[in-house]
Amino acid sequence: MTDDWPGFEEFPAEAELPPDGMSRRRFVQLLGASLALAGLGACMERPRERILPYVTSPPDVEPGTAEWYATSMTLGGYGIGLLVKSREGRPIKIEGNPDHPASLGAAGIYQQASLLQLYDPQRSKRLRQDRKPSDWQSFVSQFAPASLRGRVGQRGEGLHFLLEPTASPLLASLLGRLRDLYPNVSVHLYAPLAYSGQRTAAVTAFGAALMPLYDVRQADVILAVDSDFLGSGPFHLRYARDFAERRRPSSPDGSMSRLYAIEPVPSVTGTSADHRLRARAGDLEGILGAIAAQVILGPSGGPEGLPDAMAAVLDRYRRDERNPGWVPEIARDLAAAGHRSAVVVGESLPPRVHLLGHLVNLALGNIGTTIRYVKRPLIEPETGHDGLATLVEAMQAGAVHTLVMLDANPAYTAPAGLDFRRALGRVGETVSLGLFEDETGRLSQWHLPLAHYLESWDDCRAYDGTAGLVQPLIAPLYGGKTVAQVLGAFLGEGDWSSHDLVRAQWSGHWGKADAPERWNEAVQRGIVSDTAFSPLTPLPRWNDIAAALGPRLNQGAGGMELVFQADPCVYDGRFANNAWLQELPDPMTKLAWDNAALVSPATARRLRVETGDELRLRQGGQQLTIAALVHPGMADEVLGLRLGYGRGSGDESLAEGVGVNAYPLRMSETSYSSPGVTIDATGAHHQLARTQTHWGLEGRPIALHTTLAHYREQPNFAREERGSPLSLYRGPPLGSGDQWAMTIDLSACTGCSACVVACQAENNIPVVGKEGVLRSREMHWLRIDRYFTGDAEDPQVISQPMLCQHCEKAPCEYVCPVEATVHSPDGLNEMVYNRCVGTRFCSNNCPYKVRRFNWFDYNAELAETERMAKNPEVTIRARGVMEKCTFCVQRIRQAQIAAGLEGRELHDGEVRTACQQACPSQAIVFGSLTHPNAEVVRRRAEPRSYTVLHELGTEPRVRYLARLTNPNPALQRERDGG
Repeated sequence: MTDDWPGFEEFPAEAELPPDGMSRRRFVQLLGASLALAGLGACMERPRERILPYVTSPPDVEPGTAEWYATSMTLGGYGIGLLVKSREGRPIKIEGNPDHPASLGAAGIYQQASLLQLYDPQRSKRLRQDRKPSDWQSFVSQFAPASLRGRVGQRGEGLHFLLEPTASPLLASLLGRLRDLYPNVSVHLYAPLAYSGQRTAAVTAFGAALMPLYDVRQADVILAVDSDFLGSGPFHLRYARDFAERRRPSSPDGSMSRLYAIEPVPSVTGTSADHRLRARAGDLEGILGAIAAQVILGPSGGPEGLPDAMAAVLDRYRRDERNPGWVPEIARDLAAAGHRSAVVVGESLPPRVHLLGHLVNLALGNIGTTIRYVKRPLIEPETGHDGLATLVEAMQAGAVHTLVMLDANPAYTAPAGLDFRRALGRVGETVSLGLFEDETGRLSQWHLPLAHYLESWDDCRAYDGTAGLVQPLIAPLYGGKTVAQVLGAFLGEGDWSSHDLVRAQWSGHWGKADAPERWNEAVQRGIVSDTAFSPLTPLPRWNDIAAALGPRLNQGAGGMELVFQADPCVYDGRFANNAWLQELPDPMTKLAWDNAALVSPATARRLRVETGDELRLRQGGQQLTIAALVHPGMADEVLGLRLGYGRGSGDESLAEGVGVNAYPLRMSETSYSSPGVTIDATGAHHQLARTQTHWGLEGRPIALHTTLAHYREQPNFAREERGSPLSLYRGPPLGSGDQWAMTIDLSACTGCSACVVACQAENNIPVVGKEGVLRSREMHWLRIDRYFTGDAEDPQVISQPMLCQHCEKAPCEYVCPVEATVHSPDGLNEMVYNRCVGTRFCSNNCPYKVRRFNWFDYNAELAETERMAKNPEVTIRARGVMEKCTFCVQRIRQAQIAAGLEGRELHDGEVRTACQQACPSQAIVFGSLTHPNAEVVRRRAEPRSYTVLHELGTEPRVRYLARLTNPNPALQRERDGG
């Protein structure tokens, strides 16, 4: 052992045995209590204002009693409703709010992992001025109107604010008041992942900044054009739920929808599609234009009343000989579905592509059925990155005296064409507010710690306009302030708390008489009733659309094409310091603790590179070096770059030096994709930490799949394919009482990994770092296996959650020499940690490879605040023991105890595992086999139900439902070579 590994010298020489006269049991009890409570009392403080739990609880919280509170988290400007579990005044678990339209009870990876961000010991801890500690009152005095007007004048000339696009009613009100106080103030709105194509296209098409909301439950045919609507975005949790409802053969109307995805880089949505079609980003406009032309013009040349200019534009798209051969089939399928179809265009795409999407949806009559338009909730710049570009131009001209950057990090995320860092040196005084003292914070004269949303009062709006309240569960750990409080300081209201600002905003909205009752209701539920935006009926402006679409841009400029994307784990870099998300494998590449340049197998052969070979990329006078990752399903001659890595704030944070910063290659005018990148192999090699590197199913029935047509012909295909194992031993019948089991529907699973983070948060699963992952020592109890099948260049993808199968005849139990792994009366395969001596026989004997050995005490180096994120209801394991999924046994026992106290039996669905709770598509169902009407029993009875490696006779309690796809028969024949 070397001191490079955590756990070195973890058994100090001063360690003593229990004192004489004290039993071992009593010693362990006292030790556990001291570890759980040591130091936490100094850190924990409830908010001073009254907060209201989501469900009714006793007025005096007893020690050990958990409470749930409703709140919201804002990401990308929009709010997502959450429920947060609190124990003794500290949040310990985040789940979705079932009342909120954007979550419906589910929670994504960012929402769940934000808990760890709250307790991050590297958060900004002090307010400083010019590298010296300061305080809030000094800041308020410096920037209150009476003082600030002496520097920027009565009208605020030279006063500039920079913040992200927001849908917060409170911030909108404060910014409006700020403009009233300082008429010449400039407010710039910028986020690295905010694109203007959708907004610009809506203004052109309808004369207003409208936004489409999709009801994919009503859609029989869906076309996603580089849109990962199932895996990302402010409404993706809802879309995943609605989409999954139409992907089961037992859906209410008995039909299954069909999804086409056209994209350059594989995504969660693309791999969930019946047909995923590869295309360069530069070709997407021409492809969608050809589809629009065939749908609208048809064989008759178009409907009556179609303007000649519009018909001419569409005809140019139709006559383009470069369009793929599958375009007519997609067009025919959409036309046949009529108003029960939907075209979803990715937000990062340019306005012309969005205009074509509007055209198809209008022509098919989707407005009012699968699509409804509402006004955009966001306060945002009208075009692209103009908010930041205008600011930099003013900075370079010396026209900015005071710059206030609120929860923004442009020194890291600014496009390469904007030299933000140099321009910042020409500003008189700079202020930054941030959760971390990041790249921008270190360059600012004033830096203020930002309050985490779990420490804040605030408000937000969901994607459909529904307003939500943010209530804190803990007082600010480091004295952080909200964006609203900083704006309030500039308005002369620096002594107002965030609670006062939010309550004043909504009291004015409700009126004095109703305000107290409505406030309590909104705080308790987390949402403000009846605030969703009403649907609007847009009237298309055909001449403006035709003018915007012609003359047509050149399709496919040639050469290698760069495509920039948000990283599915660290987003735009704001979660780069989150260990849970750094260690979470990318859903597509299974890469952790890194980013890479994604290339197709054919492009890799042309470049003569393999996975791990370093590439030097040059474009626009900028260059970077990054490792290649050969990824099946990539469009040829496309290089995919994930943003959010390569942080360089100069400290020793967890994110420092992890991955490569791709922002320097990103230009403001080509922020999504750009052609013409120059690539050279350096000859060096970089080791990538990937958790899965296989290429096929190895001939075994692991992830079963078939088409809907085949399933209807042979509904028992799953049972026939796996056969019946021979056995000399017939197991005992189900015992009395509850018998726990799980089913996982592969038709509904998108591989989004929400369940993985939920399991980690619930069960105190440690992270091991990149070196540990390279040694295959990751500790996740639940993993998502990703299988490729078919053509290696353009494969189909199947995602399969894999966890302990809780076998009735568990191979691990037979070989354990100390009976550390045993079978419970209710069917759980349990681990008795204090028996385990670390032989690892059980892991060697497990055919599913789901048992994890903790080689080191990964919790030894945790900071005091990081320990506050640990769930006190789950044991923190010592080093040298085997860990695995327990079916969240702590939740089972809590529900059983509660039911026993009430003198009743458990109801079906009363126990929900963490993975089940988080799953947005409801692919995971858990319950007792002794409840005849339980959902888990019903699903197990489906013909497509099967167990993995059934032939071994392990009799798992986890069953899978085979994945069904609904391909277009003509395209399927072409894919099969028929």
